[in-house]
Amino acid sequence: MPTLFEKYNLGKMQVKNRVVMAPMGFSHTDADGAYSDRQIEYYVDRARGGFGTIYPTATMVTTEFEYAPMPNILSNYGQGARFSILIDKVHQYGAKVVSQLSLGLGRVSFLDPFTAPKAPSAVSSFFFPDLICTPFTKDEIKFLVGKFGYASYLAKSAGADAIEIHAYGGYLIDQFLTPLWNVRTDEYGGSLQNRLRILYELQDIVKQNCGADFPLIVKLTLDHTLEGGRTLGEGIELVKELDDKGFAAFHLDMGCYETWYNAVTTVYQEDGVQLYMAKACKEAGIKTPLMVQGKLGDPDLAEKVVADGIAEMVLLGHPALTDPEWANKAKHNQKEDIRPCIGCNECINVNLKNQHFSCAVNPKVGMERDYALTPAKEDLSILVVGGGPGGITAALTADERGFKDVKLWEKADKLAGTLNAAGAPEFKLPVARYVKYLNRQVEKSNVQVSLNKEATAENILAENPDVVIIAGGSHPIIPKLEGAGAIPCFEATKLLLDGDCPGDTVVVLGGGLVGCETALHLERCGKKVTIVEMLSDVLLTVDHARNNDLALRALLDASKIDFRFNSKLTKVDASGVTVEKDGVEEHIPADALIYAIGYRSEQNLENALLGKVKKVFTIGDNVVPAKIIDAVHQGYHTIRLIEELEN
Repeated sequence: MPTLFEKYNLGKMQVKNRVVMAPMGFSHTDADGAYSDRQIEYYVDRARGGFGTIYPTATMVTTEFEYAPMPNILSNYGQGARFSILIDKVHQYGAKVVSQLSLGLGRVSFLDPFTAPKAPSAVSSFFFPDLICTPFTKDEIKFLVGKFGYASYLAKSAGADAIEIHAYGGYLIDQFLTPLWNVRTDEYGGSLQNRLRILYELQDIVKQNCGADFPLIVKLTLDHTLEGGRTLGEGIELVKELDDKGFAAFHLDMGCYETWYNAVTTVYQEDGVQLYMAKACKEAGIKTPLMVQGKLGDPDLAEKVVADGIAEMVLLGHPALTDPEWANKAKHNQKEDIRPCIGCNECINVNLKNQHFSCAVNPKVGMERDYALTPAKEDLSILVVGGGPGGITAALTADERGFKDVKLWEKADKLAGTLNAAGAPEFKLPVARYVKYLNRQVEKSNVQVSLNKEATAENILAENPDVVIIAGGSHPIIPKLEGAGAIPCFEATKLLLDGDCPGDTVVVLGGGLVGCETALHLERCGKKVTIVEMLSDVLLTVDHARNNDLALRALLDASKIDFRFNSKLTKVDASGVTVEKDGVEEHIPADALIYAIGYRSEQNLENALLGKVKKVFTIGDNVVPAKIIDAVHQGYHTIRLIEELEN
């Protein structure tokens, strides 16, 4: 029976295990698109962490027709030389490097709202629907193929162990493969064979430049999960067509930009969400080795994928961000110490804002050298007030730096704060895993924890710490409503912690992230739920990744939740609530009312301590109600720089 941590031969490439760091966009390139020092250290950190194969981010082979915003570029010797440094450093840890080469974005280009993108056909641009794409000429296609071949030569010369064709996800090559986006009438359009022509030409040019036996992988989307896109049945026919064509492996994927939450999964999907495609391939008799991805961060599940013969290699994307030591920890049975991905996709959210690459729960991502911790320079006693994600991160970071006296006070009877509520719904399992992970790390540390400990200026001053980190969180906003209390009223966070509320019909006041997730949770508890929102839609004020937004909206669309938009809840009575829209009142029957209209911060404790304690800092929701990424990063960096910071 195959195992996850055994050697495996993928074509002529022997890998030390079957754990692969998947390719992901990365915004820290050098100005010319070459691999930067930050990128190199980022990939080396994962090789050091035990990943047997490393995929750097998708690499453009030319910028002749579109600018490369985040992927690297491999079109000249200088870029190849930088790539060789990355490869050499990764090889020193026994890992192999696969260079994923791309022709570009095509119709999903998102940088220029004024110039029509180049694409296979004159179809609508995804991000700018009024722009109709300009079709590539046949000469331009030949130019792209030639550039792809030269890039493969540069990659092999730099020491890459394999090449992958970036032919998935609705990107440019996949647009050629898909009738929805390819309506050409020449030899590159029409029949499946014609649509595959560009893929075969790319395969041939790689063989010419790298040799017939050089491992060549192709990444394919078997199911676009989009009406008019490729269905799973059509995807199986596609891989059947390619099965005997000499590819070293099929790297399977699902979704596209229209259903981006399937292509880049979120907190809301189940583990192993993409495995059905691999199973269908095996049932169809596909002989080419399969590489699979999609929420496989649970080591037991990853092991089962290989042991059961579902696929030959397991790719981890975001789990490789959250914990570069994933492979080593899984191999040495330290699974409880793997920092889990919480599916928030802040890594994507910050990238699309043109900010540096980041991760909500791992502040060092992309800044491995810059944000590394150093041993404590002073013998400081540190008191952290509040055991949410920011407070726990601050305390653990202080312990990691070697501060000897680190205390963590939490007023509740357990750690993790509102994360306990955030991870309560059954569709938020990744957050619940993160809560478990944080508790495990605190238990293993030297941090002195006091639960049920309310912090006041008096008892803090009596403790006489050198540093106080205030991470007590924010307070829910409770509106003043006429008749409030006529039916049971609950604040959403407390309700999620309690798990349920009385009655069969419930109104949720507020259509933000907390309100929507609470409504979905209550519906799954068997309630009839109505969301009342003053704005014209749900989630309008939420700052989260586009794919998470799409995934949550898909859950709401599939639910039976009722919505009252542009509506104000005016009063409560014994039979329900009254809402007003455009001057017209409507009574909604309800057995309970849930408040989910936001949170407010306060800095009273900080003000009471300033000038009386050597250093006082407030982080996370105590500053402004925000997100996990803000709390975790502020906790980490405050302690990382504590000797340098002043009030």
